[in-house]
Amino acid sequence: MPTEINYLLSAVALYLFMIVMQAVAATVSKKASVSELVGPRDDLPTTGLSPFHGRTKRAQANFTEGMIMFVPLVLIAAHMDVFNVTTALGAMLFFYGRLAFAIFYYLGTPWLRTLAWFVSLIGIILFIVELAL
Repeated sequence: MPTEINYLLSAVALYLFMIVMQAVAATVSKKASVSELVGPRDDLPTTGLSPFHGRTKRAQANFTEGMIMFVPLVLIAAHMDVFNVTTALGAMLFFYGRLAFAIFYYLGTPWLRTLAWFVSLIGIILFIVELAL
């Protein structure tokens, strides 16, 4: 399996983990019960959740934005058969940048979080440049 596809699979697994973390954080904050989370969520509290829960939600939303760019780029590169050292580096930077981003976001570490986001952005840019050539 190409390196880029492995990183895509890893990114999807990380995204799934982040979704679960957000749900766990809502439950642990004691503002949402398990029965509320498995129901239609019509009466789910929108305020009063823990700061950690807010960070997990924002990190997940930001990761969604990254995946919207990363997934098609990997699939386009696969379709065009242009996997190479540059696309592998781009995939690696995206994944590890996003992994660090999630950790730093969960911990509330501002400057390192932004640096990790920038690393993942460089990965996206590498894909765009390679596909545009």
